[in-house]
Amino acid sequence: MTLLQLKKERLVWQARQVAGPDHRRQSSFYPTLDTHLKGGWPHAGLIELACGPAGIGELRLLLPLLAQAPPRLQVWINPPAQLNGQALAQHGIDLSQTLLIRCQNPQQALWSAEQSLNSGCCSHLILWAPTLTAPQAKRLQVSAKDNQALMFWLHPQAEPSTSALPISARLSLAPLATGLRLQVYKYQGQWPQHPCQVDMHDLWPSLAIATPTATPVQTPALASTISVLPLKLR
Repeated sequence: MTLLQLKKERLVWQARQVAGPDHRRQSSFYPTLDTHLKGGWPHAGLIELACGPAGIGELRLLLPLLAQAPPRLQVWINPPAQLNGQALAQHGIDLSQTLLIRCQNPQQALWSAEQSLNSGCCSHLILWAPTLTAPQAKRLQVSAKDNQALMFWLHPQAEPSTSALPISARLSLAPLATGLRLQVYKYQGQWPQHPCQVDMHDLWPSLAIATPTATPVQTPALASTISVLPLKLR
């Protein structure tokens, strides 16, 4: 196999692709989190979010960012429940720039993610997948950076992967009464820090201290079933 073929298959990389971290940031629109992350999320790259059970507030964390994104495609791959198009639109998501992809297996999901990034049309991509190997993570990281896209990989484990994946950031999320507790395990260009508590009450006034008889607050953009509906208003 020639060097050109190896580069095309993402089996080798040039030094410019693995040079120092990109220190450009984009706001999360949560001031406390922006301060904690020294300016916000990376401009481009792959971020791992270990969420534990679905619906703890992981979409509340990302929706303000997605609502203020530039007019490029936003891709959602294999979310664990039905997306509520009306809820997304009410929170500022442009459904005409939103693509939902359902795949039958993890290999198809990874292929769809890489092809979406390499299209150059995406500003953000959210992938739900149980695991990533180091070569898979590297391919996605390079594709995201080469095409100026920010990708979030969400999975149901309570803690990030233990392997040293070649990605921009690794964080874990834990639910709080009015927000989330974030632990940063890796963030390119920074040392690991103490946990950060993100209060979401200002943007989501319905969040409140739970009582024994209270109904758990569900993530507003996720319904409770697994069936798929088009992302459009009815």
